[in-house]
Amino acid sequence: MVRAICFDLDGTLGGYAGDFHGFLALLRHELMLQACDMNRFAEYMREELGRDGALTLATVLTRVLSRLDQRPGTDLENLAEAAIGAYVEEVRPADGAERMLARLHAARVPMALVSNGAIDMQRAALKKLGFARYFRCVLISGDRDVAVRKPGPRIFALACTGLEAAPHEIVMVGDSVQADIRGALDHGMAAVFVGSDAEVQGLAVPAVGGIDPLDLLLQERFGL
Repeated sequence: MVRAICFDLDGTLGGYAGDFHGFLALLRHELMLQACDMNRFAEYMREELGRDGALTLATVLTRVLSRLDQRPGTDLENLAEAAIGAYVEEVRPADGAERMLARLHAARVPMALVSNGAIDMQRAALKKLGFARYFRCVLISGDRDVAVRKPGPRIFALACTGLEAAPHEIVMVGDSVQADIRGALDHGMAAVFVGSDAEVQGLAVPAVGGIDPLDLLLQERFGL
């Protein structure tokens, strides 16, 4: 019997609604890397943002600069902080997410946030959305105490510990087939995919097209 829920953040409960390529272009400009090919810079940024381990935006920028044979300036931390401020200006909740989380919280359903990303960017996004109060535990891959991305088993094991529930008592809700759905299934959890049925064909998990049908599914299928 399912009695607890893990939620992904970006693409599930909300996330960055702006032009991410434009955000990366702003970073490239602030780093004075106009001579660097934009596509190359964006590729390096995405690769470094996608790594396991403790991760902040400043760490990512330092690694990208190293790959470009550039030295970080003394103001890199301030630059990263300002960039995160610009990033969160474009963070938006998914329609109905607040209402669903409030209902589940009122029903005393234990919930965890399980998200991949740089710790400072994800924490800032979560603060902007105002959802942190609903979660018993928040697990972000870039946190040094987590340090592994979904679908790695460690982050799901930490979620089980934080929720004080066995894997078979938890449903994972997310929009990534590999990170959220396969990762949860491999750990013995149930899963709900936010997206098209075609993307999870053969995985025997339900798919929903938004928060309202997700909320209904959680009530009717899982009794939550």
